[in-house]
This record gives sequence, structure tokens and C-alpha cells, in this order.
Amino acid sequence: MAYQIPTAARLVSAPVVCRILTMRQYDPDPAIDARIRRAVRYGQTRWAEIWFSVIMWVVGLTCLMPWPTFVGPQYRIITSYVSETTAGVIALAVGTARITALYINGRRGRETSFVRTLGCLGGFLFWLAMALGFALAFPPLSLSAGIYSVFAIAELHSSGRAAGDMAAEDTFGFRKRRRASAGNSTAA
Repeated sequence: MAYQIPTAARLVSAPVVCRILTMRQYDPDPAIDARIRRAVRYGQTRWAEIWFSVIMWVVGLTCLMPWPTFVGPQYRIITSYVSETTAGVIALAVGTARITALYINGRRGRETSFVRTLGCLGGFLFWLAMALGFALAFPPLSLSAGIYSVFAIAELHSSGRAAGDMAAEDTFGFRKRRRASAGNSTAA
């Protein structure tokens, strides 16, 4: 009896089959590979990372404008640690690095999850510093303290998601080394 293609497989178009056949294999174990693929596919925070990078660009460009932007009394703590120009350059640098990493990550696969994680942690520190600067300047209490606190928490969540992608792609080779050492110990 000749092999027959299952009905469900016949419903899949040729481009989809090609895409399925060329999908990246994260792990040789099919169960682990399926779990990693689900983790990578669902719950992504890429768009949150993109929007936070754009917000960081806007903050950086605003700080670099020729007129003073850190003028209210709520900025007194922030200006005692960093100038407007320095804050603007930091915001633009981190935002640019993150957008670049996200672009490369989206175009070439998930090779830049480590850079994404560092970008999210940098964003977390930036927004946390802004939130603390506004909170410590109390009084007056500024709405910015609450908004930047939410930004910092969201960045921390994004860094966890990016770190999960690092684990899925085995960025540092921990799974590979663990398997190799397990193989060597059973062979002895």
C-alpha cells in the first residue's frame, strides 16, 4: 500500500510547508523545542520594547533642544546628578541601541536577545532614575513620578521576556554544555 498524505497536510500550501521545513530548531528534543517555540511565539514584548525605545528617543530629543527643559522645582534632584544634555545623550544612545537590536532581532532571528535584555535593563534604570528623581523632589508631587514608575516596571517585565528568549535560544550554551557533560558521564 502506498503512503498517503494526511488530509490536514494536503490543506497546507507550499509556502507554508517551506516555512515549516526551514523553521529554526531551538532544541533537538521535540518536546523541549515545542515548549520553547510556544514561549518565543506567545507573550512577546517586542512592541512594548519598540514603544519604550521611541519614548526614550522623544525624551532624549526634548532634553537636547536649545531651550531649557528641566526648569520646574520637581527637576531639582535630577539636575543635581545629570545635566539636560547628558540625560538627552543617554536617552538617545540607549533608545538607538535598542531600536537597532530589535531591528536586527526581527530581521535575522533571535540572535540579539542578550542585547535586548541589556537594553531593557538600561531602560529600567533610566526610567527608575527619572521616577526617583521626581519622587524625591516632593513637594511638589509630580505626575511624572507615577508615570515613570510604571515605565520602569514595564521595562523590567520586558527584560524578563527578553531573558526568556535568551534561555530559549540557549545564548550562553548552558543546555548544550549540560547535555555534553551528561553524555560524557554516561559514557564513562
